[in-house]
Amino acid sequence: MRQRDASWTALQVVVGLIFAFILGPILITAAVSFNGTVRSVFPPEGFSLQWWAETLSWRWLEPLLFSLKLATLAGLISTVAGTLLAFALVRRRFIGKAAVEMLVLGPLILPTLVTGIGLLQFLHAIGLGTWVGFWGLVIGHVIICLPFSIRTVAISLKTMPAAFELASASLGASPWTTLRRVTLPVISGGVFAGIAFSFVHSFTDVNLSLFLASPGERPVTVAILAFLEFGFAPTLAAISMISLFIPLLLMIVLQRFVPIGDFLYSDGRSGG
Repeated sequence: MRQRDASWTALQVVVGLIFAFILGPILITAAVSFNGTVRSVFPPEGFSLQWWAETLSWRWLEPLLFSLKLATLAGLISTVAGTLLAFALVRRRFIGKAAVEMLVLGPLILPTLVTGIGLLQFLHAIGLGTWVGFWGLVIGHVIICLPFSIRTVAISLKTMPAAFELASASLGASPWTTLRRVTLPVISGGVFAGIAFSFVHSFTDVNLSLFLASPGERPVTVAILAFLEFGFAPTLAAISMISLFIPLLLMIVLQRFVPIGDFLYSDGRSGG
């Protein structure tokens, strides 16, 4: 019993240290954002909300709203395309299926930095250099977000009991009716999880966006990186916390309705 208690205590200490390592920088950044001086020091010297007020200026609202629009559009497009591709990869057999699967899931392995450089050169090579900016970012973000949607929808399709669709067909429902009233509602959790993961991945991306952003069209992550050239001011701490809260809030709301862990750790085995 003593040995078991000692092991449990050691495990608790290790987990506590891991959480401290993860949350420590976030808590320090949050504290710095309330600094009463123009210097980013910790512990904070005084208390002030002026740095949070500065984040409401157009200088920061513009890239923040741009990131929200970009992440929303990229999430929706990648989820629609990912759902269709997931159906094809899970339900159909065709020549070159393995190659297609490797191609669409490749961005999970390929660094986004390389994807950004390659896409930038490709757009210029085909005469679409003017697309650098919003549409170039949309294309790039859809590419890097697509694997998340395919993964979550594919897991939902593989774990859905086959008896559901068979029962619908045996009752006289057409394939379209079965898809609309049975299949899509059952896999809706995977679809919404794909939207959420894609949104978060797009909203927090900086490596790809760094190469495809234009002066008037840049996400908040690129704006933060550019501002770092002048030093780390408390304003950056405040805008960084806002950039953290937005995806976190989305994941909390989604977790209320969809078990996110099922799509992160599921082995994809059928439940039927």
